Amino acid sequence: MRPSTSSCPPGPLAVFLALSVALAACDSPSDADHATPATVAASAPQPAAAPAPPAPPRPPEIIIDRSSVAIGADRIPSGEVAFADKVSALTNGKAGIEGQAVDVVAMRNARPSQVVDVVAAVRAAKANAVTVKTSARDDTTQKMPLASAANVPDCTVVAWIDKDGWIDVWPAGGGAVRRVKRGLAGPDMTLGMDAVRTQWAGCNAPTIAVGADDAMTWGLVFDLGTSALQAPGSRASTATLLTSAVPGKKLVLP
Repeated sequence: MRPSTSSCPPGPLAVFLALSVALAACDSPSDADHATPATVAASAPQPAAAPAPPAPPRPPEIIIDRSSVAIGADRIPSGEVAFADKVSALTNGKAGIEGQAVDVVAMRNARPSQVVDVVAAVRAAKANAVTVKTSARDDTTQKMPLASAANVPDCTVVAWIDKDGWIDVWPAGGGAVRRVKRGLAGPDMTLGMDAVRTQWAGCNAPTIAVGADDAMTWGLVFDLGTSALQAPGSRASTATLLTSAVPGKKLVLP
């Protein structure tokens, strides 16, 4: 006869072991208990990056030819009454001019006074700097950086092309004039530069004043100015544009 089996209550040892396991599970540190400041910071929501500031507006495209000046989408015929005032009205407050370096593109056939009027308007609109771009005699586009000073030292070289194509060179404070006759094809730039170099002796003025009668073209003024700026040993790094000048007399800037 088999002995009968029956369920016996657990012994004291078994109860002790089970209770120890339960207590150990309760005392085990959770993942949160192991978190460090670095892991907490990494898991926290990050603020959105600030948007990049908008790019400043680009200067308008300014193009001058003999018949008109275009400023962005606006155009003013060069024969307009109060031409300079109308150019100023378009550039004053124009986005992209104030505080910016502005390039003005001038065609070779433009009148010298047109370029001077446009540059003056851009300066009045608070441009930081103005550079004139023009096609040189070799058909490359070159730049003439312009001075921003309201006056020039008395020893500054003045080079003026008169209505007959002669080049007059003298100091801005007034003095003897070196005259260069017109060549067969127009103003003699080679002899004109010889006169400029001679006048430079003893003067370190950082600009050269250049201009021409409106019977001439802007391209001739540009050639004379850039030749002086690019000449070996040049004392000048910028040009000052003139609307008029009296050879030998003290220079009065526009």
